Formats: sequence, C-alpha cells, structure tokens
Amino acid sequence: MEKVFVSTNLLQAIFFDFDGVLCECMDVKTEAFAQLFEPFGDEIVEKVVNHHVKYGGISRYKKIKYYYKEYLNKDISDDNVNEIAQKFSELVFEKVVASDLVKGVKEFLEKFYKKLDLYVISGTPQEELDKIIENKDMEKYFKGVFGSPDLKPFHARRIISKNRYDIDKVLYIGDSLSDYMDSKEAGIQFLGRVPAGINSVFPNNVRYISDFYDIIIN
Repeated sequence: MEKVFVSTNLLQAIFFDFDGVLCECMDVKTEAFAQLFEPFGDEIVEKVVNHHVKYGGISRYKKIKYYYKEYLNKDISDDNVNEIAQKFSELVFEKVVASDLVKGVKEFLEKFYKKLDLYVISGTPQEELDKIIENKDMEKYFKGVFGSPDLKPFHARRIISKNRYDIDKVLYIGDSLSDYMDSKEAGIQFLGRVPAGINSVFPNNVRYISDFYDIIIN
C-alpha cells in the first residue's frame, strides 16, 4: 500500500470517526448486534451484521429501526428502540473502553493536535461517546467531540461554519461507506481506513490507510 501524504499547510481541521478509525472496536459492536438479533435466527443475524459492517457510521437507533422494518417486517416504537439501544450500550461500553487504539493513532494525535483543529464526529450517542473519550484519556487532543442524535454532515457543516474553515482544507477520516457518503454530502475531503487484510468498501478512486503509520506527516 502506498503511503498517504498529509501536509499541515494544506489543512485546517481533521474530523475523525471513532469506531474503526481511532479505536479497534468495530468487532465489539458487530458482536453486540449479532447477540441482540440472535433470537430471530442466523439469516437475520447475517443480514444485520453485513449491513452494520458496511454502514458502520450510522447511529444504532436508525439501524435498529431499519432492521426491524426491513428484515423482520415489524414496526417498532421509539421507546422499544431506546430500550434495545440501551441493551446495546450495556453490551459494548466496557469493551470499547478496553479496546486498543488503531496503530499509530496516539503518535498521530500527538503530532497534529497543536497544529490543527481535531474533532471526533461519530454515530455513537453523545453521552456515551463523551464517557469513552474521557475513559480513554483522549480529551486533550480534540477541539470538539460530537455524537448522535445529530447526523455527521450536520456536525461537519456546523463546525466548518462556526470556525470559518476553508471547506477545501478539511479532511474526514472514516471506515465505512456511510462515512464516505457523509463526507460527500458535507463537501469535504475523505480518507478511508481499511484494516489490513480486509477488502475496501470504498469506490476505487478513494485513498485509504490500514493504520496511521501509513500517513506521512509534514
């Protein structure tokens, strides 16, 4: 894989997804979704897992509602969605906190956080995301941390407008097709993260890294 060159002279801000970009915790959440839908059989679990992996950046609330409607042909109330989402949080929180950071993340953040404005924009619920960042002792690196229920393009546009960034000097790093689509909607540059040995879900013209040692920092 070719190294990706990142120049601080060409950027003002970097937006990061969290799961699968900063933290190796996608498997934790995949297993949680599988566990939640296990009572409905292997075929449903397979559909849920495949969708979750491909569209990792979408909030769990939307996914739960989607899975019930599309795969189980059932309407589900917001109260029931919230109840299932709470079970999901209980399954994943401690495991996410205990998960390793993606290789090179700590060095990357240390290099950049005083030179550029760094943000986390995630589909994880805001309160849970704040606690995870705090427990992983990462607060100092980020100018802002933003989770659901607001969508990623909304957060991106609001941050850019508030700080008057040049839209051409903002980079979003994500690991899912939904992250790529969100970056396109927000009109900002995108860099994918694809773990070593995994096939890319991105269009052929999208640059991606396997970890943060694949980025040449200047």
